Amino acid sequence: MATWNYRVIRKTCAQTGQIIFQIHEVYYAEDGSIDCWTQQPVEPLGTSEAQLRNDVHGFLAAFRLPVLEEKNSLGQVRLVEEAPPHPRREDLQQDYSGRASRASGYLFQMLGNHLLLKQEPDLREAYERVDQALVELCELASDKLSRRRMAAI
Repeated sequence: MATWNYRVIRKTCAQTGQIIFQIHEVYYAEDGSIDCWTQQPVEPLGTSEAQLRNDVHGFLAAFRLPVLEEKNSLGQVRLVEEAPPHPRREDLQQDYSGRASRASGYLFQMLGNHLLLKQEPDLREAYERVDQALVELCELASDKLSRRRMAAI
């Protein structure tokens, strides 16, 4: 049985030569090789808010997989995994710090203002512990980044 998932595909714009990244549906053969993919990028879609949220989660899962790149070979376009970048440690720490901060914001959006927290003190306390742990994670990541910058001066 063939399967599919969302994948990030790197392309070169034919008109401008600019590199662009888009999400496509990629379909796989029985042996796991790429069989085909959508010509046009896809958008999140759902017939309900919950279905749309699930589709967005599928899009986000594409970022955990290697980026695919369209390559021309003997007149055929095929997808190949892009070589993974080797970012500098400071860039990784800065990215991690930003993600930890966003995670705290997402946690608040999804759970922090839920009405159940007003009604259930034990849930509110548990939420506050998780929120505090994320605050500490953000501070630790920022401290490591600051120390590295100070050492470079």
